[in-house]
Amino acid sequence: MRVLVTGASGRIGSQLVRRLCEAGHQVRGFGLPGDKALDALGADVPVAVFRGDLGEPSSLEPAVSGVDIVCHLAAALTTHDVDDDRYVEVNFNGTYNLLNATRDHAPDAGRFVYVSSDAVYWPALTGQPDYLPVDENHPLVAGSVYGATKVGAEAMCRAFWRSYGLPFTIVRPTATASPEELIDPKSPFGRRWFLDSAIAWLQTRAQDGRSEGLLRELLSIEKRAQKLLLRTDLKGRSSLTMITDARDIARAIHLMIESPDAEGEAFNVGPSAPHTERQIVEEIGRVLNLEVVEISDSELRPSWYVSSSKARGTLGYQPKWTVFEMIAEAVGATTR
Repeated sequence: MRVLVTGASGRIGSQLVRRLCEAGHQVRGFGLPGDKALDALGADVPVAVFRGDLGEPSSLEPAVSGVDIVCHLAAALTTHDVDDDRYVEVNFNGTYNLLNATRDHAPDAGRFVYVSSDAVYWPALTGQPDYLPVDENHPLVAGSVYGATKVGAEAMCRAFWRSYGLPFTIVRPTATASPEELIDPKSPFGRRWFLDSAIAWLQTRAQDGRSEGLLRELLSIEKRAQKLLLRTDLKGRSSLTMITDARDIARAIHLMIESPDAEGEAFNVGPSAPHTERQIVEEIGRVLNLEVVEISDSELRPSWYVSSSKARGTLGYQPKWTVFEMIAEAVGATTR
């Protein structure tokens, strides 16, 4: 099949491109002009590289023309630290432009796979879900503009299905990482766990009362060497969280392309089980020989985990990597 992957150079997109090429599909990778990672991917696997911008409809036509499947992963992410206008421009308007291009230039496309987010369920930074684990029946109550653009793009996919007969499938991944990101202080996960990175990130953000207080507390910690940060509630408990390997998400998308039962459905995709922040941070501290500093946070991020039971039952999805296996792989790669 001829498959277009937008966001082809990203952590999930690059893994998906590799899987599809290995499976014998004719793969097109779409990315922004000047994306060097896309050039590197094109030199490594037989993917046809297309350049353009989701905000420029004319640039989409060459990439989408005559394809059988569209896998839409390109997005403005919260880890990009962009403003709300950018989320709307890329995630909502860009998805609309790509749906239009698919309808007009790939009339026989059998599936439009949209990669959404579990942020569609997230009520706010400190909000609680209605129940845990969160399944696909949970209300869509996005508490951020980012999450709202994902809800809107999902609705647009359904509208094109009803109005124009364009089949769709929606993927809602949990937090997703490549193994090396978990031990890299400069990654989005690094600023969550590495003390210096957390301080630097807070210093660059518009400060509210809570973040100013947190920053002061972090700055008061003695730092003669790199340390890890563990945030807990006032009783010393850390949040439950889910981190999925990008290769597992790519595997799930591949299954959705091939399964007729995926049409018109939305699927949560995550790891086999949640883990506490304490378990993750202490394991990173163990393998990197770094001290873990605990700090009480009265507004701790709530526990959050989703159910992938629907994807397991309908698609046969089975996550392969745990967060601890990802950490071990990353450490092994740095010591070779």
